[in-house]
Amino acid sequence: VYHMHVFVLILLVHCTISEEDNDEDVKMEDVDDDDDTTSISIVPDPYDMVYSKLPTNTHKLKSVEDCKHCYAKKFERESMGFCCRKGKIKLANPNTPPELMRLWTSADSDSRYFCDNIRFFNGHFSFTSLYCHLYSDTTNISKHPIYTFRAHGQMYHNIRSFGKQDGLDRSHLELYFYDDDPSLEHRYRSCRKEQCQKDKEVITQLVNILHGNPYSEHLRSMGHVDDVDDYHITLNLDQRMDQRRYNTPTTSEVAAVWVEGSERQRQFENSVILQGNNRDIYGIKSYHGCYDALSYPLFFPRGELGWHTDIPKEGVPYEAVMAARAARLARGHNNRSSNPSGGRLCVSMRDYYCYKFQMHPGIFNPILFGKRLFQQFADKIRADLYQGLVDSLHAGEGRADSVGKRTVLATSFIGGP
Repeated sequence: VYHMHVFVLILLVHCTISEEDNDEDVKMEDVDDDDDTTSISIVPDPYDMVYSKLPTNTHKLKSVEDCKHCYAKKFERESMGFCCRKGKIKLANPNTPPELMRLWTSADSDSRYFCDNIRFFNGHFSFTSLYCHLYSDTTNISKHPIYTFRAHGQMYHNIRSFGKQDGLDRSHLELYFYDDDPSLEHRYRSCRKEQCQKDKEVITQLVNILHGNPYSEHLRSMGHVDDVDDYHITLNLDQRMDQRRYNTPTTSEVAAVWVEGSERQRQFENSVILQGNNRDIYGIKSYHGCYDALSYPLFFPRGELGWHTDIPKEGVPYEAVMAARAARLARGHNNRSSNPSGGRLCVSMRDYYCYKFQMHPGIFNPILFGKRLFQQFADKIRADLYQGLVDSLHAGEGRADSVGKRTVLATSFIGGP
């Protein structure tokens, strides 16, 4: 009996200790869980400081009523007469081929490639060549380690006669001679090696689109002659149409092709004659009506006229402009870069391009989709002020006055001053 009581006592003590241990284990586990939860909640989010600096409200530009005269989209602080001189300027709307419009606006792969390389494609199809004086300090590798194309002074667009010259491939307007050739090998030679197939696809589309260009129609006829040395092409530099109604010239209004020995009377008042037996260069001036169409065929695919000195303002009869022009020439004023009667009767260059660069509802304007081609001669582009802003915020920069500051590299770095 004694031994039995001792055994029962030991068993009770053991069970009590086991229960206490179990309770303690459970309590420890509960504490551990609570500790883990607490430790997770108190760890600071490294991006809290970044996001705390972001504005909570979206800033929207103040809504401004569209122009009452030309319905152009207006922005805050823009003067009311900036777009059309309060209805005094009115020009014909652009007429862009549907396929070219697709290249400008679509999200297709060929469209994106076309827009990303727009300067290459416009240069390839341009009828003129670009001439300028290069800034030697940035184009001389021995002086500047990073080559930078920087023009110094005036930019020129020239057109060259199409005489043969050994060692030189045909370029610019001469390429149009052979655009009826389905192989288009003359075009494909300029494709870049690393992007050859993509270049070919877009070039093929552009050749078909520009078949309706009046300059292209004239030049393609030269591809079927036996000897181009006997031929002359006369380009009309001053096509004069009432651009308030239309600005797309016909083939006979832009140029004429004739053979040596069959000279006709002077067909155009102001023109240049391109010949097949020389390589003479002629300048196309900004006040020539064909300047835009010859230099930017992707903006003006139908050969549309650009600015010239005799575009009437709204309400001014075209005959009055022609009479003023005749009187000006009779007095010996033949300076076409400026028009003495422009302020009263005609559209100035500034007013012309102010109107052209506007956004009009329901009207497609290819110039505004030109990206780098539209911006290539802009001396101040403000978009670079916003580059890297998001990166600075994610990097933890909390002071707005420190974001966007330029850092000048030391002379020991490549590209440093």
